[in-house]
Amino acid sequence: MATKEQTGYWGAPTSSVDWCEDNYVWSYYIAEWWNSWSNVPPLMLALYAMHTSRRAYAGTEQPLTIRIAYAVPLFIFTGSFAFHSTLTYYGQMLDELPMMYGTLYFHYISLRHKPMMKWVLGFFAVALTAAMAVFRHAPLPFQFAYGALTVALIARSILFHRGHEDVSKTRLLQLGAVLYATAFALWVADQTFCPTVKPLHFHALWHLLSGAGTFVWIQFACAHELSLSKQGIHVRKIAAVLPYITHARHA
Repeated sequence: MATKEQTGYWGAPTSSVDWCEDNYVWSYYIAEWWNSWSNVPPLMLALYAMHTSRRAYAGTEQPLTIRIAYAVPLFIFTGSFAFHSTLTYYGQMLDELPMMYGTLYFHYISLRHKPMMKWVLGFFAVALTAAMAVFRHAPLPFQFAYGALTVALIARSILFHRGHEDVSKTRLLQLGAVLYATAFALWVADQTFCPTVKPLHFHALWHLLSGAGTFVWIQFACAHELSLSKQGIHVRKIAAVLPYITHARHA
């Protein structure tokens, strides 16, 4: 959707999507300046959360599922930076595949106790990867698959939320849903009303809010693990804003 056809270091775009930001305006080496650098705050938040989580579990064994969950945003937002800074097909895959695999992994966290589900999720990963390779010039297959996986994850989270009062009291799911819904509304507006909203950089705001929403969902997953293991849940705050989960004995 860019209107200025400037070409930079990476050449003409080979990705199936060119977002609502003029290319190579600020740098010869970065195609979409704001859409690229807006990935850095979520990356910094992910690194800080990994560090803080390790400290919170000092002296105890942090669940492997949670350790991996904290790494997921690192791959997603690093790939997103690669995509928006190059607008190449391979950069796009570095963005979209981690998004899809990360969402599947979040499903795995809540479904891993069911023996067949890891095979079902593995099949989805292979099938969706193949579909994205076949329809490489069409963004809709990925967007539909990612949207369906996200809606299904929210639905599963709501079901668990209703059955565990200690988790529902944290209100993490509600906060994560508000952040992600707002981010999605900005993503849609950026696509639909590009000429009007271009100066507002809605896609960059999508990165910031979806990053915060992902972080909050990981905290929901932490609460999920603590609830299943019958440990107390304690909510702390990062910078007095973002909620952070530890077990009660580290309160």
